[in-house]
Amino acid sequence: MRETVVEKWLNNKESFVLKSSDFSTKEKGGNIMWTLSVDREGCNHCGICQVMCSLAKKKTIQPTQSRIQVDRRSGTDFQSLIYCHHCAEPICVDACLMGGAKIDFESGRVDRNTEKCFACGACRVMCPVGASVYDSDEDAYVTCDLCDGDPVCVKVCPQNAIKYMDVADVSVEIRNRAGARFFQGRQEGW
Repeated sequence: MRETVVEKWLNNKESFVLKSSDFSTKEKGGNIMWTLSVDREGCNHCGICQVMCSLAKKKTIQPTQSRIQVDRRSGTDFQSLIYCHHCAEPICVDACLMGGAKIDFESGRVDRNTEKCFACGACRVMCPVGASVYDSDEDAYVTCDLCDGDPVCVKVCPQNAIKYMDVADVSVEIRNRAGARFFQGRQEGW
């Protein structure tokens, strides 16, 4: 019988690391769903991903129309990347009044039909990360489409901070980073 994740942790607390095989859809015979993952500590917010995304999607450099955005808050040191996380239960799909946003159940990706969009912005307002971007040429809101499985942002990131990964691997990677920070903090006495 296969050992559960909890049993693995209980049996080896000091060197426990989650593996993607603990959660992966690969072993369960389901479709493998892919998404972007950003190492927020590795990203230096240079904006190359934003420029190259706009070049790939718009055939010109228009960073404000890029499907990945570098959020720089003026007057602060705050910076982050905003991109569609292709949520398991995307609020933007429910918010779309015309049915222009839908889940592609084969890939797990949130797809947009720009012909149905009348640019009301409900998807942008409801998205927890604000990933919907207004495309002036389409007169519609769009999100990252993962470049049909070959994301440009992943290729051009000089820090290798953006990865294209199995959703299960992303979940495990995030949990391991959080766990490492927790154990480091415990060793430092907090």
